[in-house]
Amino acid sequence: MDGSEFREHRPFDAVVAEMGTDPVQELYDELLDSSTNLGAVDLAELLAQEPQSVMRNNDDSFQLFRIGDAVAGRNVHAAMLDAAHLSRTI
Repeated sequence: MDGSEFREHRPFDAVVAEMGTDPVQELYDELLDSSTNLGAVDLAELLAQEPQSVMRNNDDSFQLFRIGDAVAGRNVHAAMLDAAHLSRTI
C-alpha cells in the first residue's frame, strides 16, 4: 500500500512487489554524538583512498560512517564498495 485510495483489480500470473528500503538508523543515531567525526566523511579523502581525518569531537575514540542502504536505496555492491574505500586505510 502506498497510502493512496487507488484500487485496481486485474488477473495476473505473477506479482513482484518492490517495497523500497528504509534504513534502520537507531544504532547510528545512538553512536553519532560519541564518534570523533560525528558521522562526517571527507569526500576528497575518500576518493583519493586516504585516511579519513575529519575530527569534530576530540573526546572520543572511534569514527562512525554510514554506508550502503543507510545512505540511500542502493544494492549490496555499493555497500561493499563504501566499506572497502573506508576501511582500506585503517
